[in-house]
Amino acid sequence: MRITPAVKVILIINIVFYVLSYWVTPLFPLGGHGDWFVQFNALHPIGYSGFAVYQYLTYMFMHGGWWHLFFNMWSLMIFGNAVEQQVGTKRFVYYYLLCGVGSALINQLCTALGIIAPAQLVGASGAIYGVMAAAAFFFPNARLFIIPIPFPIKLKYLVGFYTVVEMYMGIVSVDGVAHFAHLGGILVGIAILFCWRMQDKKQQKRGRENYWTTSTSNQSHYEKEEGLWEKLKQFFVGKRQPKMRVTNVREANYADHMYNERKRQESDEIDRILDKIRRNGYQNLSESEKATLFNASKRKQEEQGR
Repeated sequence: MRITPAVKVILIINIVFYVLSYWVTPLFPLGGHGDWFVQFNALHPIGYSGFAVYQYLTYMFMHGGWWHLFFNMWSLMIFGNAVEQQVGTKRFVYYYLLCGVGSALINQLCTALGIIAPAQLVGASGAIYGVMAAAAFFFPNARLFIIPIPFPIKLKYLVGFYTVVEMYMGIVSVDGVAHFAHLGGILVGIAILFCWRMQDKKQQKRGRENYWTTSTSNQSHYEKEEGLWEKLKQFFVGKRQPKMRVTNVREANYADHMYNERKRQESDEIDRILDKIRRNGYQNLSESEKATLFNASKRKQEEQGR
């Protein structure tokens, strides 16, 4: 499994925080408290001692134990890689952090309303549930095997099932799990996705890219797989030919020159479209770009079939 850039960084930060929380800081207690790192970064209820605004970010990198960390990071790798490849690295980071912060706010709102008891909040679960919602949004019919279900289940049904379960457990359960934070991650994620979709459609009607598309335009986070992209380019446009320079038209076949020039322009256009997919995801292509890619693929298949 290839880990995408943002997912890799999030994994590293979570592991570092876990090591500092349970292996390092207990050996160096401050003020007699061996859990000072946890107390410093966990999200405390509003109005209680120890609460700080920065904890809305730091809490999602803290975990209550090894298994808590393992299942969250495993889920991040399963769903996060696909989502990041779909939307691009920068957009994925915004989405992940917004889901984490939003899930914490919803959990604290439920605390303020008396639905749940005040408690410290730790863990990336809210952000992970948001990533799951994004995976179901982009790949609704992808099938997964989930233990103990003996048959594959579509991702859209799985996320819907989790949404109902978290709502029910949040109301009736007293197991100490932040079910409303999980539910909040799903709801915030869905809201963000629909806002992005509406914004994208409006900008496409105006004939220009929007902020979320251009925000990743300067990134190139798949450089390590240049070989794969070169193969894709060769599939669509064939082996790249060097640019021709006709210094004397009388000594060159003008028809051949025009044909090669047209092929070169088509090759450059396919390169640009593939680079855009690499940076921003397929869904950010315009209709004309999708048509160009489709026609190039069709011509390539026809040539191979001759």
